[in-house]
Amino acid sequence: MGVRKHSNLASYALGNVLKYRTRSVAIIIALFVSTSILCSVEFIREGVVTDVTDSVDEGPDIVLQRLVGGRQVPIPDSWISNVTDTTGVRVATPRVWGYSDVGSGSLLTILGVNATEYSTMIGAVGTDILGVGRFLNESDYRKMIVGQGIVDMMAASAMPLQVQVGTLLSLITFDGELIEFEVIGIFTSESKIYSYDMILTDIQSAREVLGYENATFTDIAVWTNYGSDLNSVAFRLDTGISEARVLTSDAIRDSMLKAYTGRAGITALLWVILLLSVVLLAFTVSSAGSEEARREVGLLKALGFDTVDVLEIRMLECVTLSLLGVSLGISFAIIFDFILGAPLLAGYILGWSLVLLPGGIPLTISLSTIFMVYAVGLIPILVAAVIPSWRNAITEPDIVLRGV
Repeated sequence: MGVRKHSNLASYALGNVLKYRTRSVAIIIALFVSTSILCSVEFIREGVVTDVTDSVDEGPDIVLQRLVGGRQVPIPDSWISNVTDTTGVRVATPRVWGYSDVGSGSLLTILGVNATEYSTMIGAVGTDILGVGRFLNESDYRKMIVGQGIVDMMAASAMPLQVQVGTLLSLITFDGELIEFEVIGIFTSESKIYSYDMILTDIQSAREVLGYENATFTDIAVWTNYGSDLNSVAFRLDTGISEARVLTSDAIRDSMLKAYTGRAGITALLWVILLLSVVLLAFTVSSAGSEEARREVGLLKALGFDTVDVLEIRMLECVTLSLLGVSLGISFAIIFDFILGAPLLAGYILGWSLVLLPGGIPLTISLSTIFMVYAVGLIPILVAAVIPSWRNAITEPDIVLRGV
């Protein structure tokens, strides 16, 4: 009997959803729009946060640069010993990096490293995220490991080339010359920001492409001792070398997140406004000021429905409308972001930073986000509708029907 009763109440609630089409459509559309905006933004924001975190995790604990007159300049080889002798530093290895071209017109990141030292760093980009090929050896010269973006770019060029281990690619140097490199490995990192368009090679080859003099380099990658306090090591480096700019992995992560997700909060504010509109709409149609809602409750009480039954009907109506509106919004956001590429919205949120994402917009869907969206789409509507319904349900039916 109990199951049949609840089934009948559910059937009546669904009938009300169809009966009051204007109200139902208004709530569903408002929830659809607000949820679409929220999820579209959150999928981009979470994707960027995940990608930035992966990128920073693949890099060193500290990056040391040299500033003269507020501008970054090459670092002399003599700095290495000073950094290595600093308490808490496990490994300090020089890097040479900049931008080059393979003739496609797109600038690619070229990074030259000390293969011997770099290969000992577990988790450093290139050491344990190679899908094909091998890492650099100490004796390698004019060999390179490329990111998946370079493979995709060459495959889609006017003269398609399938890049694989053993493929020869020429880089355009700073003075317009061509230097031929052999591909010995391809990255499969999940990080699009860090390694998607990267060319990893030895320091000397990178110097020849970028025009750096011997015994100079762009920065120093520092890995700290296990258990050492990162900020303490960074402070010692900062105070020990006057011209140094010290960037910890946390600082790099924070600056990247500010660059990529600075406008997401404005869009989230728009979502809050739309959600409040839905809540007010649900409250209005269920409140004592709605003569239609009062009369319906009075009829139900007169026919033998008790207060709990009336509340259950209202709850089922709200749950149905909320689930339908939120589910449609999430589905549209997935299509909008993952299939259509979030046109206009991605450009607005990321701004100029969009050009720094050569692998496309990183997108992520997490269970916590889906749960949060359903919760904020259901609970406020439920409260806004049930409380006025409860006030009507506890009123005597004859009073309600007389409109007193």
